[in-house]
Amino acid sequence: MTRLTTHKQSLYELRFSPMCKPAAEVANLTKLESHTTRGRVMMMWRIAENIITWNRREVELMYQTTLDSISEAFDVFHYPVSQYMLDARADIWTAGLAPACVVEAVEASKIEPERVPTGARTLLLAGEIAQLGDDALLKSMQAALHKAGVQAAPWVASTGALAYALGALDVAQTQAAQVVENIQASGAQTVMADGPETAWALTKIYPALGIDLPDGVAVKLLSTVLAENAAKGSPNLGVVFVHDSRPACLIADRMANNLAVLPGYREDEAAFGTGDVYEAPRRRLDALGVERVYSTWTRSLAKSSGADDGLWLTYPDLAAGLARQRLDYAAQLGATTVVTDSPLAASFLAKHIDERDLQVKLLAAI
Repeated sequence: MTRLTTHKQSLYELRFSPMCKPAAEVANLTKLESHTTRGRVMMMWRIAENIITWNRREVELMYQTTLDSISEAFDVFHYPVSQYMLDARADIWTAGLAPACVVEAVEASKIEPERVPTGARTLLLAGEIAQLGDDALLKSMQAALHKAGVQAAPWVASTGALAYALGALDVAQTQAAQVVENIQASGAQTVMADGPETAWALTKIYPALGIDLPDGVAVKLLSTVLAENAAKGSPNLGVVFVHDSRPACLIADRMANNLAVLPGYREDEAAFGTGDVYEAPRRRLDALGVERVYSTWTRSLAKSSGADDGLWLTYPDLAAGLARQRLDYAAQLGATTVVTDSPLAASFLAKHIDERDLQVKLLAAI
């Protein structure tokens, strides 16, 4: 039995659902029915029922997308679409059928972590920074923490989130165990996540892999820590569009409710998802007196920046298209600055501004 076969019934129920089409990410870019949630679910159901097998194109379709958690959030019943994607990819990886671009991305993530600092009460785990391979944004995080009077020792290490999202559970397991072993060795009592993907790894992926954090160790988002400390200054950002990364949806307290899918709904933004992963960045910006633009594709319904779930490494052209779509949406709303708490999203979006009259800022850099 494969992992995907355990979802036969729910795949059967979801295969003809039209509900998720408005939330399409890649499908809105390529205009291909095969890139829609419905198209993939039908394909996964047929594979689970042994009607078809994993051939080259079927495998590609499972990777030419994010984990599609936006459709999970948009669906009023919140069918676990991201779990179907994860299990299908794990089956593909186990069978040795993963595309070369996926294998290359997983192999590249196998970097030896920096030596873990010891003696600090708080460890800033820079997992998204590790995936970027560039610590420029880490310096902004350290400066923000210093300004807030918060002491945290930075540690750059692959968390296993990328490998996990791409189905390489064996690699993710090894990396997760390595991270936990180093946290134990550091003696830290709090692990601060540099972004939502790192927090997803620590709080959701590790338990799913059967790996527990050391007893007594707490996990906090960097954005939460910054929001807890008085913000100072008056940044000249103009009108701000807040971008939430896709992993944020998987650690939220609640995804979008039924109000969020009503045409023309423009009231409480909390209808699109709740949890400190969403509230903390907004509290921080509000404390700075920043004007925020209202949007509907936000929080758990935020469309991908292209940097989510490894897509920017496996299918960079598709990812670039998603980044441009997201920036165009921000511009259409009248925003002049895009702010995100995800280093991955900040870096990737900034590379695709092109001629748009926009700037992209990491929350910690404000």
